[in-house]
Amino acid sequence: PPPPPRFAPPPPPEPVAAASGEVKIDISKAHSVFYVPCIKKSARQLTFCDVLPQNSRNESNVAIYWHDRLDVPLTKYHVGRLKEGQKLNRFLTMQYQARKNPLAKKLNRLQALYPDDYNFHPMSWRFPADVAAFKKNARKWQPAKDGSPAVGKPVFYILKPDNGSKGQGICLAE
Repeated sequence: PPPPPRFAPPPPPEPVAAASGEVKIDISKAHSVFYVPCIKKSARQLTFCDVLPQNSRNESNVAIYWHDRLDVPLTKYHVGRLKEGQKLNRFLTMQYQARKNPLAKKLNRLQALYPDDYNFHPMSWRFPADVAAFKKNARKWQPAKDGSPAVGKPVFYILKPDNGSKGQGICLAE
């Protein structure tokens, strides 16, 4: 027989559930304006889920902690307090990894390494780091179907600030 794997993954823990069999979701760290209505609607559709009120802190039978507040970033402290089988809705440092500049840098790097697999996002440039690449690749006019420049069809670029969200600060440039 083959030798056992050197680092075998532990078996998955059983989900933490209430006595009624429902999966409890703690939304005390959820941003109420945007996410709470969606979480509650999803929980209603999933008949086995129950959302705890935002002011409750009954940690003994919570299966999922929903954490999306930017003013209270997810830290090792939050992850360290999880009991076996409890889950968070996001990864540690996700609020930094998904920002526009780092994400564009990662996607561009992956697109250069694996062009067939990472061709799903538009060309992206980070300013000021990629100004030279932008000047080299940017076009003023959309090319016609025969390859010649089509006069009268300008190319527009979407400019997004790295720290904006929900459309704040976005503008178009010709």
